[in-house]
Amino acid sequence: MEVKLRVADPAGNITIFVTSPVERNLYAKVANELLAIKEFRGEQVGFIERHEDGSSHMEMMGGEFCGNATRSFGYLLGKEQESKDAYKKTVTVDVSGSSEKLDVEVDYEAGTSKTMMPLPEKIEEVETAQYGSYPMVVFDGINHVIVKGPRREDAFVQAVLEAAMAKHKCDACGIMFLEPSADGMEKRYRMTPVVYVEETGSLVWESSCGSGSMATAVYLSKQKNDGKYVYILKQPGGIIEATVVKENGKTVECKMGGPVSVSLEKTVEVKV
Repeated sequence: MEVKLRVADPAGNITIFVTSPVERNLYAKVANELLAIKEFRGEQVGFIERHEDGSSHMEMMGGEFCGNATRSFGYLLGKEQESKDAYKKTVTVDVSGSSEKLDVEVDYEAGTSKTMMPLPEKIEEVETAQYGSYPMVVFDGINHVIVKGPRREDAFVQAVLEAAMAKHKCDACGIMFLEPSADGMEKRYRMTPVVYVEETGSLVWESSCGSGSMATAVYLSKQKNDGKYVYILKQPGGIIEATVVKENGKTVECKMGGPVSVSLEKTVEVKV
């Protein structure tokens, strides 16, 4: 089966977009085939669905929400609509894991893209028998557990993910290992993300994680007063900026962004 694709690089979190039509029941198989192609260095796959009315929808390989894929999708759609003077624009996107359409701010001169993010539903504690308890930020479509300290061993990851999925079933779940920035500056951190996707059974140590960055910012601002809080999260593949706005003690706006690039279209053969 031939598929057309474009490869996006949002802060190292390589996302393969399938641009040709594929039946949804084949998404998991096609995604696994594409992730196995080493030259792409893909960490996740999104399928772009075109509708007769000219609109588009982006469905992630497991139906989950992904912030980096969302802002890359907006960057790609904006390119398709680009005029000579359109260096900056706002593109509205429809993506899996979000009940509402999201606005993506793109700047082609700077090579950046920022997306509005779904608001968190809650923060709850995940209990493990061996390793204690950790906070988990719950979104529509994906949840993230925040663990202070450097990357931990595989047994720890498996135990925490199993406890998190048992606590709150979802399409995808991540663990964000969070450390203070080496320069000691406030609101700057180092973050190492690992994400599990239920549909494909994949567990990936990602180069960066957009929704995980947003979850971390929500967690860090949990006890803050009303206002705007911006966090810089340095990850293995690059830097992501996550912004939280609070009013009356509640999070009312979430935004996440950073550098992004998208390749020219390619055609590959996959076995399904």
